[in-house]
Amino acid sequence: MLIKEIMTPNVITVTPDDDVKKAATLIFVKKISGLPVVEQGKPIGMISEKDVLRAIYPTYQEFFENPEEFRVFADLRRRYSETSNLKVGQIYNKRVITVGPETPLLNALSLMITKRVRRLPVVDTEGKIVGIVSQGDIHQALFSEQFLLQR
Repeated sequence: MLIKEIMTPNVITVTPDDDVKKAATLIFVKKISGLPVVEQGKPIGMISEKDVLRAIYPTYQEFFENPEEFRVFADLRRRYSETSNLKVGQIYNKRVITVGPETPLLNALSLMITKRVRRLPVVDTEGKIVGIVSQGDIHQALFSEQFLLQR
């Protein structure tokens, strides 16, 4: 089975100039865990709910340098507000790993496991995004193909 058979076309994307608030809203409303960040239709990275949360919550170093700042609810609330005004370009993960529509599912899954990513943009020969596939999509297709009883 090939990626093109299970990928989600019409990918929801954001650009580096979009507000983090837009990206977080799309992630929440569309019930997805991340989005490709694109420029001129080509993926240049990914932004996930983890990236947004990392921007909101203090790092260990910040916490140990100033623990009092993070014991007050209002200070953490301020960080939520500040993060929503950031641009996607300030917090997204610039590492992007892609596959083509003709990639076999197990090859894509192996890539996800070895590179520790949960979703892969699918690109055409010009590098433009044509779909997206998640580990869940691949597992569902493989389980369906291998384990479900034929009726």
